[in-house]
Amino acid sequence: MNRPRWLRNWADTDDADADPGPLELTAPVPEALSRVEAALRSLPLWRVESVAAADGVLTATRRTSLWGFVDDVTIRLEPTAEGTRVRARSKSRVGTLDLGQNRRNLRELFAVLRER
Repeated sequence: MNRPRWLRNWADTDDADADPGPLELTAPVPEALSRVEAALRSLPLWRVESVAAADGVLTATRRTSLWGFVDDVTIRLEPTAEGTRVRARSKSRVGTLDLGQNRRNLRELFAVLRER
């Protein structure tokens, strides 16, 4: 069953209908990893859970402001000819739908990364 995005409890930049899709950064992976980690640490309601620099993977959580629900976010960085591609997935821990919150999580993170 193909559910509309707002009826899912997750968002992934690798989906065919992803919004947002992967983000391209012009920095090499180690620098991009530092930028992503700094961006996550600067965002209220976000928490860096782990950083696997050798794998180019960060895991984080984001709490919703009203009820404090936790979303798990995995950010994957891969080298490209121009720099680094950032892929991400955000998934709610509870419930079967998120009313678009996980997509907003990814948009929030990517907006901060574009600014920096």
